[in-house]
Amino acid sequence: MTDTCRLCKGTDLEPMIDLDRRPIAHRLLESRDEAEDTYPMALHFCRDCGLIQGLDPIDPEILYTDFNYNFSAWKPEPHLEDEIDAIMAQGPFANAIEFGCNDGTFLKALADRGIPVCVGIEPNPVSGSMARDKGLGVYKSWVNKGVCDKIIAEHGLFDLVLSRQVIEHVPDLDNFVSCINRLLKKDGVLFLDMPDFEPSLLVGDCSAVWEEHVSYFTEPVLRNLLACHGLEITEVRKYDFSSGCLAVIARAKESVTLADDGETKRVMDLAGAYGGAVRGFEAGLREGLARARAQGAEVVLYGVGVRGCCTLNGLDLSGLVDYAVDDQPERQGKFMPGCRLEIRPSSVLSEGSGPVVCLLAVNNENEDKVEAKIRETADRPLTFVTLCSPKDINIPLAALGRAGDAA
Repeated sequence: MTDTCRLCKGTDLEPMIDLDRRPIAHRLLESRDEAEDTYPMALHFCRDCGLIQGLDPIDPEILYTDFNYNFSAWKPEPHLEDEIDAIMAQGPFANAIEFGCNDGTFLKALADRGIPVCVGIEPNPVSGSMARDKGLGVYKSWVNKGVCDKIIAEHGLFDLVLSRQVIEHVPDLDNFVSCINRLLKKDGVLFLDMPDFEPSLLVGDCSAVWEEHVSYFTEPVLRNLLACHGLEITEVRKYDFSSGCLAVIARAKESVTLADDGETKRVMDLAGAYGGAVRGFEAGLREGLARARAQGAEVVLYGVGVRGCCTLNGLDLSGLVDYAVDDQPERQGKFMPGCRLEIRPSSVLSEGSGPVVCLLAVNNENEDKVEAKIRETADRPLTFVTLCSPKDINIPLAALGRAGDAA
């Protein structure tokens, strides 16, 4: 466990929230009594720079062993085209490199838009192989000086360096941004996207607090991180993707503008209030679920991905939820880590007639589709409660008081 900030190396680290010990969210259990390891999950923020961070990250060799973290092959990304348009507006580009290119979906889209040379760095062998099958040059490696030097020797410097949904996983931020500068031409373009933690701060959402994320970024803190390395953000885009997505375009400049002190302080104030906001949401949710169950309602969780697992385990809700449903066949029949809820197909919701409270642990952009699908198949009173920002997760809690009225 470190006692220094991974951005500014300061030591004035303020506790935000302690979610106790949790299992690794992506490791579904084959049986309810299967043994599993747990790890501490707490957040702090730095009073010097504002970075929100976990100080005790799990060893990557433990976290990623036997795990194919190939997400872009199945996770819809409605903002992808807008990001590509924003990047291409900065061109033309003779070449591009992506840190953590996964299965190559985004990099291939850039190649299809006319960038002649597209190279990726990807440590996952399954994802990397899929990217190579798309005709991309992919180096199997973590991002480090050695692989950067090898790439420079073979390709030279790059007009465009990009990375999507990666930097939040990186313990060594200095190494990561230094490698960006190492590969980027003097007049080149940097594109980064990552989870935006500000929506979670605003509503007390703990679904985005995930053991794989060691840093939790907001716009002013990211601006200052890049400024420390001579990079200035020239464009910002935000999307309602997942828990919120922050995307930026940056360029190297001799004189770099730091974030406004007032914006950094605002983030720190939100960070300081976050623990109370989470516990306030937890209390309201517990009260509402207990009342609905007492009135005869069945409570189910829809979505057993990371956000659902992090919420149920972080708020210790397993005793208030009857079972989980998920429509990915490979998950069905297994059990969620930690809370050990059985995972069933959503078709089971059509088998009863009593009221159901359905806790939605899916990204906001998919909620309407999920609700429509369940309403079409389940002829029973249904109440939907979102667990995930960017929506204000506190607003639907009022509906829980009416959830068991039809029982």
